[in-house]
Order: sequence, then C-alpha cells, then structure tokens
Amino acid sequence: MSAPQLIVVSLRGSGTPLLARITTALGYAPQGTMAGFPHDGDDAGPGPGEVSPVLRAAYGQTEAARLLRGQHDHHQELETAFQLAVAALWRIWWTRLGQPVTAVSPVDPVLQERLSRVPDTDLHRLLPGRGCWYVNSLDLERADADLLRTWHARARPPIVYHHRDVRDRIIELIRMLSHPAGDVGTLPEHLVYRDIVNALPGMDARITLALTDPGFPGMSEARRCGWLLHHPAVCVLTHEELTGSAQGGTDGARDRALYRLLAAIGHPHPPAALTALPEPASRDLPVGIWRRYFNPEHERLLERHYPDLLPPAPDAARHPVDPARKDVPPARRRGEPVVDSRSSPGGP
Repeated sequence: MSAPQLIVVSLRGSGTPLLARITTALGYAPQGTMAGFPHDGDDAGPGPGEVSPVLRAAYGQTEAARLLRGQHDHHQELETAFQLAVAALWRIWWTRLGQPVTAVSPVDPVLQERLSRVPDTDLHRLLPGRGCWYVNSLDLERADADLLRTWHARARPPIVYHHRDVRDRIIELIRMLSHPAGDVGTLPEHLVYRDIVNALPGMDARITLALTDPGFPGMSEARRCGWLLHHPAVCVLTHEELTGSAQGGTDGARDRALYRLLAAIGHPHPPAALTALPEPASRDLPVGIWRRYFNPEHERLLERHYPDLLPPAPDAARHPVDPARKDVPPARRRGEPVVDSRSSPGGP
C-alpha cells in the first residue's frame, strides 16, 4: 500500500505544478503551498477508521464516544467537531515542518494545545485522507527536532526533493515577481520583492539583484535544503527530468525519475501506475530558458556567490536503463533513496 502522506520540498521556481499533477494523479490531495491547486480528488469525506482516532486525540475518550454515539441524530455536531480537530492538526503539522504561520488563527487554541502533545510517531497517521504536503524548504534548524528524529528512524512519511537549474529558477521567480500585485500571492517576501523587482529598469538589473541580494526569494532556502540532495532516504527529482522530451528533456530520464517516485511512496504496481500518469503539457516550463537572459557578467556573479547551487556536470558514464525491465532497477542518482524495507510496500 502506498504511503498515506507525502512531503514534497519543491524550491520556488522549480515548476511545481508539473509535479503536483503527477502526485494528484497518484491519489494525493495537494496541501501546503499547493493547497489551491485544482484537483479531482475524492472530497467525499474521511475514510474508514479515520474519524475516531482524530476525535479521541482532540477531545478525549469520553467526549469522542459521545460524539460518535450521536452521529446519526447529531451529524452536524460530529462533522463540526471533526473539522475543527483537523484544522488544528494541519496547523500543528505545518508548524512542525518548520513552515511560517500567522500569529492570528481561527484554529481553536484549546484543541491546538491538546493535539500538540501528540508524538511525531503518531501525528502524521492522524492526518485524514492522502495528503501531499508541498513546502518551499525543509530547514534542519527550523523543522521540529522530534519530527526529524522520527523521520530519520522510519523514513516515513517519504520525502521528495524537487529542484531545477538555479538559473532557470531565477528567471521564473523574476517573471512571477514582475506580475501585477494581485498575482504574486500572499507570502510577505514575494510582496516586498515584487516592489523591488518592478523598480528596476529591466531583466539584466533584475538578474543581478537575484544574484547579489542574499534575501532574494528562493536563494538562501536552496542552500538550507542542500542536505536533501545527499540523504539516501530522500527521493530527488528534477524539473529537467520530469519535463520529458516535450520541453527539452528526455522520455527515458522522465520514466526513471517517475520510477524513483513510485518506489519512494511504496506503490504496489509501478508499471501500471507509470502508464496512467499525465504527460507534460505545453504550458510546463521549458528547460534552459536562462540562456536567453544571462550574460557573461551574470555567469561570473553566479560563480562568485552561488557556485554550490550550480547543477553538476552531466555524467557521461551513466547509461540509461529500460524502466520496463523488472529485474534491473533504474540507476541510482545522487540523493536517490536506497531501495530497502523503508521504501518498499511493506515498510513502516
């Protein structure tokens, strides 16, 4: 059985909607930074056995039993209590992932305080449904220490690290920040840097800003996520792989990347799942768009300030493996998860 919850760390400007269409097709509802992403998932309600554990954790055994006994005559009370508990669970989970939250929240503080005592070994199991939690970064110094310890011991939920050539990411972020005020979202740094970007005369100056201002969105968080690129239990995917031949990549690289994702979530039937996944669309971000805009001075600035973020040189010795062959797994890439009991269908 596939993992019920999935964490995707997708750096800003990496073409996250392309990956979101893939995880949605695998049955995961997009949450976190992609919570507004359109999907055709099942919104009919919680699945079998999901309501009672949440109610017991949030309200205690006695109150949970009362709510469940009256579910036929007082269904609305049960539904309201459950949704309030889920809202508190989501906020706690988001906070433990080290993500920013507002000080003012509609979440019931009493419920939040009670559910905050749920250990990390149990918290993600309480989250109802199948959620794919998209975040822009997973900082070892900001994420909850117990959550990281639990993940280190169990490799669950699976973590996917999704990134893209830093030069293409910079161009995409500049384009996004150049949009009208209502189209840049609500992240404070996007609002602030939209004003800064639009005060500059053109693309050359904007690229220079991105390469010289350490506060430019997405740059420092890429460095803080460097550990994900190297950890053997993290599934690493690149935008260049996922685009396939439609946008400058190759179909073989795309298939191998998708096989790694299917192995990471413990999908029971990877070959069948692969054929059902959506193909890249024409609207997906092309590979190598930076070549239209970077000049030699930009290249020098990148080498000076962010040499560690440059993509590695292609490995000429890497030979493609036919993903249809079941006896030969795809070649393991840097940061790809080791195939063991933690990433197999029977893992914890």
